[in-house]
Amino acid sequence: MNHLIAEKSEYLKSHAHQPVDWYPWGEDAFQKAWNENKPIIISIGYSSCHWCHVMARESFEDREIARLMNQHFVCIKVDREERPDVDQLYMDAILLMGRSGGWPLNCFALPDGRPFYATTYLPKAQWAALLHRIHTLYTESPAEVQEMARRLSEAIQHIDESLLKERPKSISPIKVDWNKAVQKLLDDTDWVWGGEWSHMKFPMPSRWLFSLRAGLLLNKPELLRATHLTLEKMALGGLFDPIDGGFMRYSTDRFWHVPHFEKMLCDNGLLLGLYSEAYRHQPNRLYKQVIQKTAQFLLEKMRLPNGLFGASLSAESDGQEGLYYTWRYDELESAISNPEVRRLFFSAHQVSPEGNWENHQNILFREKNNAQVAKELGVSEEVVEQALEEAYAQLRAVRARRSPPPRDDAAIVAWNGYAISGLVEAYKALGSLDYLAAARTAAHVLLEQRSDMHRIRKDNVWYGEAFAEDYAAFTLALIHLYTVTGTEQYLIHANDLMKRSLELFYDKKEGVFTFTAQALRTFVGRRKDIFDTSTPSSNSLFAEILWRLSRYFHNPEYEEKARLILSRLEDRMVENPTLASHFLQVALLENRAPFSVIYTGSDLSPFWKRYEPAIGWVAFISQGQSVIPALTSYAGEKPERWFLCTYGACLPPKESLEALWEVLEREKERLLVSEAERS
Repeated sequence: MNHLIAEKSEYLKSHAHQPVDWYPWGEDAFQKAWNENKPIIISIGYSSCHWCHVMARESFEDREIARLMNQHFVCIKVDREERPDVDQLYMDAILLMGRSGGWPLNCFALPDGRPFYATTYLPKAQWAALLHRIHTLYTESPAEVQEMARRLSEAIQHIDESLLKERPKSISPIKVDWNKAVQKLLDDTDWVWGGEWSHMKFPMPSRWLFSLRAGLLLNKPELLRATHLTLEKMALGGLFDPIDGGFMRYSTDRFWHVPHFEKMLCDNGLLLGLYSEAYRHQPNRLYKQVIQKTAQFLLEKMRLPNGLFGASLSAESDGQEGLYYTWRYDELESAISNPEVRRLFFSAHQVSPEGNWENHQNILFREKNNAQVAKELGVSEEVVEQALEEAYAQLRAVRARRSPPPRDDAAIVAWNGYAISGLVEAYKALGSLDYLAAARTAAHVLLEQRSDMHRIRKDNVWYGEAFAEDYAAFTLALIHLYTVTGTEQYLIHANDLMKRSLELFYDKKEGVFTFTAQALRTFVGRRKDIFDTSTPSSNSLFAEILWRLSRYFHNPEYEEKARLILSRLEDRMVENPTLASHFLQVALLENRAPFSVIYTGSDLSPFWKRYEPAIGWVAFISQGQSVIPALTSYAGEKPERWFLCTYGACLPPKESLEALWEVLEREKERLLVSEAERS
């Protein structure tokens, strides 16, 4: 038993009985390293990470390896989901060394925490050899180690300033070179399999959501084609689970065939929102099934008794990666009882007696969509769809008898924010009140914390420092909830959280947000969260929140701050649009979404059936009165009135949704003519 035994994290507790003398991140470990003049091993992972568990079994549970680690190092275990700030610091270190990042992330640092070497998973023999080399280097060449740490630490401290454009002397709407940004995205598109050109592929929801909106607002049909190609290939590939629903973390190949099998709440919340918007733009059965099954996965597999959502499902069950999700050919033959259904299933999936993966196992990926299978077999698409769903139901019954992958029941605020927003978008797309009810329930539990939040709730206890992403993702989720319910208290809470975020995270000198409310002990100053990766950066989320709240609350200071954030990331948006894709979404709002709609009535749901990204914000007065500054003058209007506004002026109200769409089309044409005349 080591120092992790009292920790709340499932990941940390899973290491508590190892012979390695693990410490949690904290002063006790750093003081021990200082007193004994030992380097530190900072090993970072998370509970659903397959290779984290592999290294734990191979190395950290081995007594000889543990003896080496305990004798020559002070060992710290970090759960990256509890401490993304620590993970960010040491991930930057390994990337600056020119090595590929990933987990487990094992970083060697001086007693003060400054890193000098980092690696990811290593087999036992290589890990042992590295421990010997690092020990020898530290004891025999201390000046060299100090210099390595100095150079690496200085490089880390300069990352943020190297990414930010010089602060402008005056603040105005930015002018993005849209053609250049779009071309870079198109050049980096795999036109056969969708996604980016890469030997492994992440879903990157923010990129494809921008591509969807920009394809319409910038009149770039090739962006729309890339988006829908990618969404179809992801949905048919091994990344998506057609039986229980939900997406895996990423694909280990170009073809979306072989996933890394853990399922993360953050990914599924964001992808649910993406597919819901894509369905509203281009309704089809595939997207509808993805939305329904992903929402079902969240509600059935990830929802906790208190209404929040757990963090993840492990990639492993019974100690084996993917065991829960893969199939032997004979299992499929016996499970699917109807011969015709079985014939259709085998035609649709690339399964074989030899297996399409390891150990004669089959992953359920597809290279043919329903239309292609139907044409090949001479049946209708409806017959194919019904047969596949019948097969999946039978396989679900077989899977129910297997040991399920463990769930991490830590409810992370940011990730629950993504889930709430995703469920709201699914409600807009399909109209299911179950989705809306689940979103509201989760939001109300999170609101128990009020303005000063913790990051995680587990075993009915809140704990851990909340970071900028927690405040931002939840604040945006509240705004989304307002737009479908008209409950103004959501907007008021969002505004309160934004004010608190400015107090905690806003760097007035730089005009952007830091990730933490206080500096890590290892470095002077606080890091910024800049890049949009698998999840949006907190700065891009705050830029959107500030933009939206500035409209509702007539707050020019918010608008100025949003524009300042965008101006400092202006170069990034064009040079690397994939990693600035949510910033680009906000720039689209600022530059290309000039319309807003104010509705007085009881049911806004019909409005959301039509996809109109040119409408930047929507207000919903459901109670006949309003305390929101932008809406007070409309509160006395008769029910079922639709106001279309643009550039601060509203047209006379319309009494039907159809009339609203008619006037919107005329206004869009008028603006196009005006833009053409100006150019």
